[in-house]
Amino acid sequence: MEVEEMINKVREQQGRPFDMRQLITSCVANVIMNVLFGHRFDHSDPTFQQVIHDLETFFATFFPVLEIFPALRFLPYFKNKIVGHLSSAKNIESFVINNIATCTEVCDYFSQDVSIACYADVLSSLSHRCLSSVCGDVTLLF
Repeated sequence: MEVEEMINKVREQQGRPFDMRQLITSCVANVIMNVLFGHRFDHSDPTFQQVIHDLETFFATFFPVLEIFPALRFLPYFKNKIVGHLSSAKNIESFVINNIATCTEVCDYFSQDVSIACYADVLSSLSHRCLSSVCGDVTLLF
């Protein structure tokens, strides 16, 4: 499905140059979302585009140097980046939690989406801290 979507988007450009990064990111993210939640998102869906933007911000504002030198977090440059990083992390977490809730409501345990339903069932029983860890794992896939 995503390959067809990608080919159609490339054909729409009719040979004009365009940024492939956004298209590839959307297609890869959609495959991952389909595996995790059992459905794909439309590439023009504002929620889907927002989570992709939040993931890009999350990784752009990640500074491993703060793990080594935690006192740097008090400098204005890093402080502002940390605020953006935490905001993105909260948005990503709420996106994942909302989609888990939707998946548990929609999934039929007797359909072919048994793995998604079981996954959603396990995730819905986890604590908030565990869900944060799962969100972190999901973001690493991007």
